[in-house]
Amino acid sequence: MHGCAPFAPPFFKDRTVAPVIFRKTLLALAITSSALPAFAVPLANQVVNLTNAGFKSEHQTHYGNLEFTGSYTGGSDEDAIELNGSTITGDLILNSTIDSSGDFAGGVDMDSWEDGLSWARNDIAGDVINKGSISATGGGANALMIDPARIGGSLINQGLLSAIGEPLTDGGGTDVARALDFSGTSLIEGDLINADSGRIVASGESARGINLEGGTINGKVINYGSIVVSGEGATAIDATTSNRGDMVDLAGIENYGTIIATGNDANGIMLDGASLSTADGVHLLNTGTIIAEDAAITIGNVDFDGPGLQPQYQLHGDLNIFNSGTIISQDEAIDASEANRPVELILRKGSVIVGNLIDLSNIEVEADTSFTGTDSSADGSNIRLKDNGGIDVGSVSGGNSATLALQSAHTTIDGNLYVAGNSALGLTLGADTNPARAVVSVSGTAEFGEGAQLKLTARGNDFSANGSRFKLIEAGELQGAPLVTSTSALLDVDTSAVEGNTVVAVVTTKNQQGIDHVLDLNGGTINHKRALGALAKDGVLAKLAANDPLLRAAANADSKQLAKIAEQLTPETNGGATQAATTSQSLVNGVTTSRTSGLRGASSGDTLQQTGVWIQSLYSDASQGQRDGIAGYNAYSRGIAVGADGKLNDQLTLGLAYSFINTDVNGKSGNQTEVDSHAFTLYGGFEQGNYFVDASLTYGFNDNEGKRDIAGTRAKADYDSDLLGLNLVGGYTYRINPQLLIEPRLAARYSRVEIDGYREKGSSAALKIEDQRYEAIELGAGVRVAGSVGLGAGTLEPQFKLMGYHDFAADQASSTSTFLLGNTPFVTNGADAVRNSYEAGVGADYKLGAVTVGLNYDYIGKSGFDADVFSAKVRYDF
Repeated sequence: MHGCAPFAPPFFKDRTVAPVIFRKTLLALAITSSALPAFAVPLANQVVNLTNAGFKSEHQTHYGNLEFTGSYTGGSDEDAIELNGSTITGDLILNSTIDSSGDFAGGVDMDSWEDGLSWARNDIAGDVINKGSISATGGGANALMIDPARIGGSLINQGLLSAIGEPLTDGGGTDVARALDFSGTSLIEGDLINADSGRIVASGESARGINLEGGTINGKVINYGSIVVSGEGATAIDATTSNRGDMVDLAGIENYGTIIATGNDANGIMLDGASLSTADGVHLLNTGTIIAEDAAITIGNVDFDGPGLQPQYQLHGDLNIFNSGTIISQDEAIDASEANRPVELILRKGSVIVGNLIDLSNIEVEADTSFTGTDSSADGSNIRLKDNGGIDVGSVSGGNSATLALQSAHTTIDGNLYVAGNSALGLTLGADTNPARAVVSVSGTAEFGEGAQLKLTARGNDFSANGSRFKLIEAGELQGAPLVTSTSALLDVDTSAVEGNTVVAVVTTKNQQGIDHVLDLNGGTINHKRALGALAKDGVLAKLAANDPLLRAAANADSKQLAKIAEQLTPETNGGATQAATTSQSLVNGVTTSRTSGLRGASSGDTLQQTGVWIQSLYSDASQGQRDGIAGYNAYSRGIAVGADGKLNDQLTLGLAYSFINTDVNGKSGNQTEVDSHAFTLYGGFEQGNYFVDASLTYGFNDNEGKRDIAGTRAKADYDSDLLGLNLVGGYTYRINPQLLIEPRLAARYSRVEIDGYREKGSSAALKIEDQRYEAIELGAGVRVAGSVGLGAGTLEPQFKLMGYHDFAADQASSTSTFLLGNTPFVTNGADAVRNSYEAGVGADYKLGAVTVGLNYDYIGKSGFDADVFSAKVRYDF
């Protein structure tokens, strides 16, 4: 039949069979298949439920996808799954949990088949995908071994491949732990991929995460997940020759994930015995993280052999390493000392290099990059370039503006250095910087284009206030005169000059006057100046670890950033915590006075209303704007009050109340305080004729939890405070008619808040705060208007009140603080107290028999401050 293949693409249905039945079924089908016509429908996808019996396929053909589920636990010299010279016309999917232990323990082994006359490797038409967990533990253990197989698609790890064990010798050879082993005449038509979810783990002496010994990968080795190896001489990715001397062929290596190699002489990526076929010039790409105790990347013997490559390039072309990620080593970040061709490093935006760079031919810095060298006693220099190579920082013609930030106290470069006119070299000065030794030493030529800069950054409070003379650059030959600037607002460059082949500068840290000047230019307040001045005077920065967020932020801060840090260093002085403490007094006072006032005299002869209990819900939304340069806050209070009262006689009413109020104070500077307030209030009212006096005495205790965000750290505090409050209101009741009254009023209020001293924790800028005390002594006057209207079966009693107050104490928020790492106390003050305030309220009660319900709204206002208070109550009179 024309146009029909012997096995047309089927609509597969998965089915699960036991391994033994599976093999017998295949044999029967293989015998009967010879009688099928050419257009017969192929077999369905096959799903094998793996058991401890394992699975072995000898020179068999599996049509469609072959998927393994189930689990396996086995011992020495055993593989959970063996494929020997078999064919799979679809994908091989490993979705099992395999735990193999013992010497030469194996997970999945793809080996050849031979019968003495013929030989066959495995042939998989589609992808090989591991979705499961394959672990092998023991001497010479391996999780996934491909030796040999042809994979028509890609090899993809989405699960776990783990091999743990020490080297084991048998039959004259030594096997090390290998999580993924690819060797022999194996071929991958696509890529070898460790997916985002993929984990490759190998542990033991000379262990390998991904071991490539010979074979061919038409695509690249790509890591999106994690590859973690540990042990002496362990390597995460090793691309090398087979035991027959055949190089592994691959297009290149790309890392977008994490590669970690720990142990003496442990390496991240090794290319030594590899033949690279890529035509795009990107041989090794890193945008992720590579961490190793020895070399993070090692380049040795590498061939170029791919379509379209010119013979000259094949023989002498540069091996290119592109980096925009992080490469960290305790020794060499990149070691090309054994490379057989030039190796070029291209550093792009975000590059972080920790570790020496050895025997590269050239380094191109295309964007901002950080470099920290390690001990150079073995390598001779932190950056050692081959054949008079150089470091090129930025490019005017290419439009690449870059800064190469050298983080070490001293950096040595064996080669040349060029800094373009639109770029800079960043130098870090600290206590470990020796002024008599060049911060950067260049053996060859150091050339600075017109406009090129040397940007100095301070590391801690490490400099003499009288100025220190530093030798910044020393070169075999110096061309151009760089502009020396400071990136830190704490650091001043007094003078700079070129002396022969040396660039020198006199550098000082800012004193209090210099700090004040910077903050004045950027909106700083006297509080900010005192806080930052105490930090600098006490040398707090010099006491911090190199990776402390505060140190890193302060050392690299420009003027605006320094002003922001100074604001964050300053303890909260907006008065929000005090306001929260007094909120309970204000709210409960409003409740109790509304009870003792009422329609005075109306209930004196009614026994049902002589004694009662009540409950009231409270909510307040307060906002303080910025005043006197002090950032304001928003405070949200919610709570409940309960009480009971009764008339002792026609003139005297007494009651007792308890309230709980939770307040969140959100400072507009970013600080936060949560206050839980408990208060007890004794209240009463006395009336004689038309005259009346209402009074209340409140004692409250508060639990405060504060948070301040400071340069990436958070200072936390937990402290107590107490409240004492006294309220007195007197007036005269004018009854216009039985349904309406007017009460002119005079009032006196006293409040005292005492805040215990406390110590913050959680930040290197944490403070010790001394005890604080605030008082308010207020006199006020106003009027209340109330009415009574029959409504339905009950009575509606609306009221309106207006009061004005003057504070004679006018206490200003103030605190005395000391940095826990310092010893100089400094005082910070809040805004000047506002003496005059006013309050207005409207509400209504509805009485029906023994039950009263009510709603009230009150407004409190003063300069820069507004508060809305809402309350609802229910009362029952006995």
